[in-house]
Amino acid sequence: MNRGLKLSFAFLLLISSAPAFALELFGVALESASRDELRAATAQAGLLLVREGGEDNWYDVYDSSSALAGSTRFYLGFVKKNQRFAFAEYEFRGFSHKQLLRQLTLKYGKAEVEGGRFVSDHRYRWQRDGIQIELNSDWQRYRTRLTYLIPQNMSDLLAERAAYNSRQQAQAAQVSLY
Repeated sequence: MNRGLKLSFAFLLLISSAPAFALELFGVALESASRDELRAATAQAGLLLVREGGEDNWYDVYDSSSALAGSTRFYLGFVKKNQRFAFAEYEFRGFSHKQLLRQLTLKYGKAEVEGGRFVSDHRYRWQRDGIQIELNSDWQRYRTRLTYLIPQNMSDLLAERAAYNSRQQAQAAQVSLY
């Protein structure tokens, strides 16, 4: 079986198992998912942990190549204060995402398209069950990204990270020898 068909088959299995009433990832409803529940489901799905989020990291990093053909990494982020799901993102090498776009369109319907300077700069977005789904190209890193996020939770995560960075800078300034 060629690589594209493997990716297609694996992705269809991944997205076709979700019931119509809730958007799921690895059998867990994202809108109400907790950190521990999603971490367990991710391990059960065969993704290999590379780095777990901690005090200064707001997301886990997984090697997803054995779980989803064509993908290299999977990122899973949570709001620290209450352990709510903020985002999940698959990373694929290169920019060939036509098959992935077809599969997402079959699953979620026609995408909202945000144009770019070139056709390959387009962002494709869907909204389902409070979850924003986006497929786009990351030109600087030669990657395609498929992201699931809850906008409010992502805002909370970014605010937590900004507050942490501010505290770190203030502490560094206090420790200055001059």
